[in-house]
Amino acid sequence: MEGSFVNGSVKKIKLMKSLLMFFLVLTVILANGQLLLPLDFETSPVTADFTDFDGGKATVVANPRVDAINPSSKVAQIVRQGGALWAGSKLKLKDNLKFEINSILTMKVYTTAPIGTVVKFKLESTSGSIERDVSTKSTKKWETLIWDFTGATTKFDEIVFMFDFGKIGNGTETSTFLFDDVMQLFSGKQLDLPVNFEGSILNYTMTDFGGNKSSLFLDPTDSNNHVIQVIKTTEAATWAGTTIGTNGGFKTNIPLKLTDSKMNVKVWSPEAGIPIRLKVEDSKDPTHTCETQMNTTVAGKWETIVFDFKNHAMGTELLSVGLSKGWTYNKASIFFNFGKDGVSVGEKTYYFDDVNFGNIISGLKEEPLAKVDIYPNPSSDYWTVSSKNDIKSMEIFDINGHVVRSQIINNSLFNIDAKDFKMGVYLLKLKVAERFFNYKLVK
Repeated sequence: MEGSFVNGSVKKIKLMKSLLMFFLVLTVILANGQLLLPLDFETSPVTADFTDFDGGKATVVANPRVDAINPSSKVAQIVRQGGALWAGSKLKLKDNLKFEINSILTMKVYTTAPIGTVVKFKLESTSGSIERDVSTKSTKKWETLIWDFTGATTKFDEIVFMFDFGKIGNGTETSTFLFDDVMQLFSGKQLDLPVNFEGSILNYTMTDFGGNKSSLFLDPTDSNNHVIQVIKTTEAATWAGTTIGTNGGFKTNIPLKLTDSKMNVKVWSPEAGIPIRLKVEDSKDPTHTCETQMNTTVAGKWETIVFDFKNHAMGTELLSVGLSKGWTYNKASIFFNFGKDGVSVGEKTYYFDDVNFGNIISGLKEEPLAKVDIYPNPSSDYWTVSSKNDIKSMEIFDINGHVVRSQIINNSLFNIDAKDFKMGVYLLKLKVAERFFNYKLVK
């Protein structure tokens, strides 16, 4: 009797242990891949959620560096010991990241490694990957780093963390990295041509290199107009420039071809005669480029410069060669006073605005060839458009750069119904005699 009771109790205990183990395993299985941003490591993710690779070891630990910037009680830690140049760890998310307008990822980082240490954020999925590098600006204190993934697809559900990318870790303090609060933030929609810097939901982040500093700025000659200010600092290299947008480039390809090879940019320079270079490239392949160069003609005034990529800059690839190889271009960078460094000429400030494709002149001024009249303007009912030459087509853009109306015309006189338009300013793009012209419509 006593033996039967003991045997029965043992069986119950074993059964309970089996059930407990089952639920623990089930919990782990259900938890795996259920992570969502933001990640704060207070209750989730945990150490078991990380997948380490090639010499990286990730754990969730008590925050050893609590301060005003990061008072969190728990943070993540990656220690790099030997292995590969790309050693790190990754996390699987529940859903794909969506980057239509929330394309910035931020993360708090603490390291004792030198300033300038590369932190690579890589996004992966079964269909591919994309990566961005950011360098630290501090050491021995928490800082918030920012990665801009504007233009990325929405098919990535894994975040890969690679600290001090390109070097072999040695397991010491300088190979130990703390990180916390991985967040996704609003940045705005991806830019597309034409760009006039007047939208409220577009990402007007400019990407500087070589010592430039750029920012969205009020036009110094018109307080109702926004432009990009570019400061070429005393530390600037001869090739210092500014990418118009992020490294993701424009939303659609620039439709360059040998019969339509021009872009134009409105610029302001303190000096006449300085060289301005415009470069187009493939955001996914920086070896696929084309460059052209023009000089400013006035000082201290706005002017629109037309860049023809058939006239390539010396030492750069011909547009005809690139097109023959099937290259596409979706990214543009502008270089003020190309070939001169900041030490030689001192710090200089430039501005640019109204970046367009085609041989068009932006703003209200028209070229004599177009001879287009628009009246009444402003209007609440309709605009009448009259031209000496037939207008082949029109496109109307809102202040966010979105096409709100597109139409084949083939006439020299027509009306545009304004009743369905909201009050505001619009850009009218007309094709006249195989050339494009821009005009402003006001309702």
